[in-house]
Amino acid sequence: MGAYLRFAEKRIEKALRRTATRGVIPPVRVAPPVPGTTGADRRPMIPYLGLREYWYPALPDSKVPAKKPLYWRMLGDEIAFFRAADGSVAAVSDICPHRGASMAQGACFYKGTISCPYHGATFDAAGECKAFLPEGPDSTMPGNLKIRSYPTRTLRGWVFIWMGEGTPAPIEEDVPPELFDEKSTVFFTTYTYWDCNWMLAIENQNDSHNGFFVHRNSVMQLMMYRGRGRTPLGPRSKLVHDRALIPLMKNQGYYRDADGKDSYQLYYPGVDGHWPIGTWRKWLWGLFKPWYKLVYNRWRMSEPRYPYKSPSEEWAQDVGASAWHLPCMVRVNFGAFAFTRSAVPVTENLSRVVYFHHRRRAGWKVAQWIQKAWFYGYFNWWLHYNFSGQDRDVAAPCRYWTEENLSPTDSHLVMLRKLVTERSRDAKRAAALAEEGRAAKETAASKRASDASLDVSLDEASSLTERAPALEFVVGRTDKP
Repeated sequence: MGAYLRFAEKRIEKALRRTATRGVIPPVRVAPPVPGTTGADRRPMIPYLGLREYWYPALPDSKVPAKKPLYWRMLGDEIAFFRAADGSVAAVSDICPHRGASMAQGACFYKGTISCPYHGATFDAAGECKAFLPEGPDSTMPGNLKIRSYPTRTLRGWVFIWMGEGTPAPIEEDVPPELFDEKSTVFFTTYTYWDCNWMLAIENQNDSHNGFFVHRNSVMQLMMYRGRGRTPLGPRSKLVHDRALIPLMKNQGYYRDADGKDSYQLYYPGVDGHWPIGTWRKWLWGLFKPWYKLVYNRWRMSEPRYPYKSPSEEWAQDVGASAWHLPCMVRVNFGAFAFTRSAVPVTENLSRVVYFHHRRRAGWKVAQWIQKAWFYGYFNWWLHYNFSGQDRDVAAPCRYWTEENLSPTDSHLVMLRKLVTERSRDAKRAAALAEEGRAAKETAASKRASDASLDVSLDEASSLTERAPALEFVVGRTDKP
């Protein structure tokens, strides 16, 4: 029922508001790792609160009230969302720069502003203080007080927020292309929470085995087997624009027979048994086979409606393709639709998992209503709660600090970690800052050496000046006949 009543999501958001930071003692946090460093195990280098220099899906536009602020947490930051003067969603730090009060506990007395509940410091969407209400119009605070503001942009009903310190990158690089294409694609969305770190929430994608094992009892798999074949070989990976990692699944035929068919059961000598243990799922597939053979494959997957083709390679362009996309997305082209799952860090061990569903827009209005009813009435639960919920159940208990013993099939996972720690904007920014630091140190050292040399020269000149009369006397004497 979580897909419809959303009790769990509301409970978590209430808990986040209730546990907002406060008081005298600041929250205890381990120093964040620095991307871009080297090492065999890259997990300690992964920012546990996420990559900063990216656009993230924050929340539905409809969730932000018109006349009061909303408390929200992302990447460990506490944020207050409110309405700007033009009605768009604005975001500022929840921490008032005057004396640290919670901006989200305040009010929006004047259009396009947010006022602190403690001393009435009133800010606009750009973070500029426009009034300090208890001190009257002659207060010196306006113009001298500023709160951190976050750039935002609303696309198809979702507010995206730039979390970085640098100049915002083009948003088109960080969000699915369908969000800019309202005419030809239909867009459905939902979000939930996984009680695990953001990396754990995406690392399970493209695992060589989870389709046949973790999801074996999902409704999707019981209707028809979909997933990657069993294989002891890891996939090769392709890096695209330093933003996406695409698995080249050319290792799927390892156990196929001479006719190119995979055996449903394989014998495992170590346990003297077969997996799967029984064959009842295979017989269940037979009940749905006529639907897929006569309806799904011939009608739903036929042109011009399908297959769905993404505009670019980095967004899983072809049918069956998948990708990891920075900052925290899993992307799969199922043919009939494109699936995007973003694991947005909230805290170290909590992720807000946002689902975007894209498919070709139906031409008739009635058909569009049917699409919407079908998604929110069935498909949302079928894929995002029943199927992906099984990923959450196995990822959440993982201990990310323990020693790992990786398999060859984890090769794509290793490449994902390298992408995050070496090729991300955060890693490049950290490397650039480190280079600037090294250059500054070299310049300072060179200046110190130059100053030291100058000091020596000045000392010598001073010594020569003191000796000048004596030297002049000696010279004068040698010139005499």
